[in-house]
Amino acid sequence: MRPESRALVALGYPFWPLALIALFDQSGSNFVRRNAWQALGFNAGMYGLGWLISSIAAIPLIGISAWPLLPFIVPVTIVASVVYGIKVWHGDDVHVPFVSDIVDQKLGSMSN
Repeated sequence: MRPESRALVALGYPFWPLALIALFDQSGSNFVRRNAWQALGFNAGMYGLGWLISSIAAIPLIGISAWPLLPFIVPVTIVASVVYGIKVWHGDDVHVPFVSDIVDQKLGSMSN
């Protein structure tokens, strides 16, 4: 695999538009395609989680327990995306909880 493709996919975890660009990579590598979809799923999931916790925190009385979680979403997202990006850069297999299973299922059905 070309180093440019690997770098593009690795940077796709912290910067999701690069993962979208990686989907159009001419190499057609399964590694690149799988990690680009995982990066997009990871980012969508973290944005969704932030939106969900913010929505729960906005509910009076019930949301009191969700407020302490809000400050941790951004640091957890940054650390996880950097760790995933470094692992991809080194060529390791990345397993993003929930997302990897969906991506493997969809890519497996597309190749059959």
